[in-house]
Amino acid sequence: MMSPMIDVRNLHKTFGSVQALDGVSLTVGTGEVVCVIGPSGSGKSTLLRCINFLEEPTSGIVSVGGHRVGYVGDGTHARRMRGRELAAMRAEIGMVFQLFYLWPHITALENVMLGLTEVRGLTARAAADQARALMHKVGLGDKMTAFPEHLSGGQRQRVAIARALAMEPKVMLFDEPTSALDPELVGEVLQVMEQVAQEGMTMMVATHEMGFARRVADRVVFMDRGRIVESGTPDELFDRPREERTRRFLEKILS
Repeated sequence: MMSPMIDVRNLHKTFGSVQALDGVSLTVGTGEVVCVIGPSGSGKSTLLRCINFLEEPTSGIVSVGGHRVGYVGDGTHARRMRGRELAAMRAEIGMVFQLFYLWPHITALENVMLGLTEVRGLTARAAADQARALMHKVGLGDKMTAFPEHLSGGQRQRVAIARALAMEPKVMLFDEPTSALDPELVGEVLQVMEQVAQEGMTMMVATHEMGFARRVADRVVFMDRGRIVESGTPDELFDRPREERTRRFLEKILS
């Protein structure tokens, strides 16, 4: 059996007295799309941030592509990654946030180029060629010279997706990527995400967009209070949930 692309084992994360993750374990296969749903505060974002080591787990182990995230070596000899090592690791694990975090003082194209020159070490010309292709891919070929303040929220989020894809990551993590958008702009972002999924990218998506989860996910995971309550195919989870807590959540959110 092939080893999973993402492997999370007994993950705990506390913030002071708050238990954000309480023994989460899951695996995501290569090319699999997993949508994580659940109420606000259920631990969805913390889980994704631990997979990218933006949050350091209190205990437990996360591996991506067979390599432990955040550490070099194994067992008692493991040491925490240093700045450059962390940057190289995060380039393999693309992440798109609720808020876009684009640099406001450079153009959309330059935002996409930045990681290619700074992390991957490409020349400006090579980076610009790749970035242009990605801007076309996300439907923004006519916005390359625009500054972020002149883009809609949906356009900014598509630039953020292009920027993450520029690193040619092994996996893509999406943390509520449409929750800060006006409703009419949500579709254009979900369409790009669906295209990325169809191309075989391994994806984990924390989302409130149940239609997207039903249509695109191979598996849906329902979280509450820092734990995985249940998981299954979209049909299983949405149409035949096993757990009462899942049923209550879905009744509220789908009614």
